[in-house]
Amino acid sequence: MPATPAIPASPPVTFSLEDLQRLVAEGVAQAMAQQRAEFEAAMAVKPQPASGGKPDISAANDLECIRVFKRAGFKDLQPRLNILTFRKWSEHGYRPREGSKALKVKNLRLWHVSQVRKLTAEELQKLKEQSAVPVRRHNAKVIPISGEANPQ
Repeated sequence: MPATPAIPASPPVTFSLEDLQRLVAEGVAQAMAQQRAEFEAAMAVKPQPASGGKPDISAANDLECIRVFKRAGFKDLQPRLNILTFRKWSEHGYRPREGSKALKVKNLRLWHVSQVRKLTAEELQKLKEQSAVPVRRHNAKVIPISGEANPQ
C-alpha cells in the first residue's frame, strides 16, 4: 500500500483578525438592512385587492382612520392597536377621558390611546355588577324544561 500523506490537525490560518471583524460587521449590516426593509414593508398599510378585484374594505378603513387622526394632530397611529371603539377600550379596561371627543371614521366613533384612561378597581367592580343584572333577570324568567306537559 502506498503511504498516505499526513493531514495536519488544523489548517493554517489564512486571514487576520481585522478581516474577521470586517466580515462580521458586513454580515450584521446586511442583516439589519434586511430586517429594516421587512419591518417597513410590514408597517406599510396598503389596500390589497380582495376577491373579485375589489379593494379590501378593512385596509381602506385603516387608511381613512390614519388620515382622520393625522389631520387632528395625533401621533403614533396604529388602527386596531391604539385606535379603538368605546366597546373595545372597555374590554381592555380603559375608558375615554372626560371631555375627550371621539373622531368619526365612516360609521365608527374612535378614540386614540392618548384620549383614554385606565379604569379603577371600583369602576371595574361596578361594571361587573351592572353586567350581572341582565343575566340574573334573564335567568329568573327562564322556565326549566321538565317531563310534564306545558300547561297553556
